[in-house]
Amino acid sequence: MIALVGKPNVGKSTLFNRLVGRRQAIVGAQPGLTRDRNLATVERRGFRYLLMDTGGFEPEVTEGIPAKMKEQSRLAVEEADVILFILDRQSGLTEQDREIYRYLAQSGKSVYVVVNKVDGDNHESMIGEFYELGAEEVFAVSAEHGRGVGDLLDTVALKHPDIEAEKEEKSDELLSIALLGRPNAGKSSLSNAFLGENKQIVDATPGTTRDPIDNDFQFHGEKIRLIDTAGLKRKARVSQQVDHYSMVGSIRSIERCDVGILVIDGTIGVVDQDARIGGYIDDAGKGVVIVVNKWDLVDKDSRTMKAMEQSIREKLEFLAYAPILFVSAVTGQRTPKVLEAAQKVFEQCKRRVSTSDFNRVLSEVTLRHSPPGKGARKTRLYYGSQVSTRPPTFVIHTNDPGALLESYKRFLAKQLRQYFGFDGTPLKIFWRDKNKSKLEEGK
Repeated sequence: MIALVGKPNVGKSTLFNRLVGRRQAIVGAQPGLTRDRNLATVERRGFRYLLMDTGGFEPEVTEGIPAKMKEQSRLAVEEADVILFILDRQSGLTEQDREIYRYLAQSGKSVYVVVNKVDGDNHESMIGEFYELGAEEVFAVSAEHGRGVGDLLDTVALKHPDIEAEKEEKSDELLSIALLGRPNAGKSSLSNAFLGENKQIVDATPGTTRDPIDNDFQFHGEKIRLIDTAGLKRKARVSQQVDHYSMVGSIRSIERCDVGILVIDGTIGVVDQDARIGGYIDDAGKGVVIVVNKWDLVDKDSRTMKAMEQSIREKLEFLAYAPILFVSAVTGQRTPKVLEAAQKVFEQCKRRVSTSDFNRVLSEVTLRHSPPGKGARKTRLYYGSQVSTRPPTFVIHTNDPGALLESYKRFLAKQLRQYFGFDGTPLKIFWRDKNKSKLEEGK
């Protein structure tokens, strides 16, 4: 993993977005469920890395939000394999920078000094003072304009091929399921219920699971690999950061799985962390089953389950395609249904629609509800086809991709699900200008 560390306002988040290649802050429609991302995978020279952004590092603070941000940065250093120490060319080298660098140098990790906001051509004269830190090389970049960022990534990729993000060769014969969710939602208890034995340590303390655990077993004649996701490598100083650092293990497991089981604590309901993890599953194109655990502990009446399902649908609107199950890992209530649902979702992830069937449906849908045009020009959807699976991915040819409203794209995706199913799997739709080669993506 690569961590971006530095004092506040040096441009870490801007560099993070530049390295990822897109803006990572995604805002959901539901208040309080902003899915701001500070973890992402980055590809360079054939390698994939997990990249982590952090809050500002201020060594001298001891209380309040800045202290929590400092603690976050310290934990990031512990988790990381490589550290990009970001400095601000405009403010120059400060004593605070020196103190942070001394701490990083003592961590035993590979540290790269990166001076941001270098926008001129004479960058060597602009960064000379930063060599006083003692680093062999100082990288001059402009996160805003992208200058020097490629060289920085190339250096890291060539020098650290061994820290490539985990990924596995996929086999149609092996369904890989990852148990995902915030700490203490009952992931390990659910794992034990699936396996029929107490293989995982279960404790009320958040972060009990330290490392990803893989277990292969048979269910209804099918071989399944179950991944119980990691919480933290260390349990020290986790009171303020458990949710954030459990995400590291979750993302690594999402990269490896076919279907993610998003485990929600039924006694609490959906929280921000659930939405973030769900967003990662969706973005990664993995199948998903939403599991409400600890249902035996919830005071219920005839309306409780329906009200909880409605709340989940509202707060996790972007996972509207995912089935929802209510279980108790402790009592075993409905736990086999989770594995059955995962198997069905995996089949949908692999489903392929014939080109003739797809175009028949496309014609029927557009005949009933044609896409709105731009000005006097009518928007036409000519034809399309499925180009890949896992997740199902389609290309549709049109005369004007830019005229298609997001609402119409969502409508069409919903219609495809209505005709073909695709329960539990995200869909990717690319829109191709019939007269050009450029693709635009939608869902």
